[in-house]
Amino acid sequence: MENLFYVPAEKIDPTIPIEIEGQEARHISRVLRFKEGDRIHIADGSGKIYYCDIQSVNTGSVTARISEIRSLNQPDIKKVLAMGVVKKRDRLEFAVEKAVELGAWEICLFEADHSERSRVKMERIESIVLSAFKQSKRSWLPAVRFMGSLDEVLDHYKDHHPLMASMDTDPERPTDLKNKKNLLLVGPEGGFSDREIELVIKKNATLLSLGKNRLRAETAVTAILSQFLYSD
Repeated sequence: MENLFYVPAEKIDPTIPIEIEGQEARHISRVLRFKEGDRIHIADGSGKIYYCDIQSVNTGSVTARISEIRSLNQPDIKKVLAMGVVKKRDRLEFAVEKAVELGAWEICLFEADHSERSRVKMERIESIVLSAFKQSKRSWLPAVRFMGSLDEVLDHYKDHHPLMASMDTDPERPTDLKNKKNLLLVGPEGGFSDREIELVIKKNATLLSLGKNRLRAETAVTAILSQFLYSD
């Protein structure tokens, strides 16, 4: 699959051709200049890949006939990334992009105690997630959430095992994930507060070391997810 396009599952009926509209259609017709008869691949974000042949190319829309459908199971072990909001937007966006590429099942951005209050443009974040999803040829589109505190995050993901990136309190070296549902916690600039560390310790969290050097938040995201690339 050289190119992967996205059409939401609710807009696909396997018994009829797929209608592709908007930006995806413009990319197919104007940028890549695909034409009738060309093969394209479409992901619905819910585990299915559709192998299609283009039937028609018009301004703003492309119609493609489904020739094969492949279904992929959800991963046995899921990794949710929860990251404290950082001040610089480009670094936050970089972290989100890499989290998708490295297999995060969901991404939760939250206002940590040390976060500098800044408005997160969720529409922009969702666009980055979708672009990284297609670029990395994933079949399941990660959900994106925003929460007001680490307390809310832990409450929402109470059935997940928390693993916090930490340079304090004798953190452990990463090993294989032992739980089916895992919540990987990365702090903002300045790291987590003492209150937040105590909070996750009370939740029986695992404190993880990402090495001896102090990492930027976006580097910590790539480092912690990279430890578990083969844990799915």
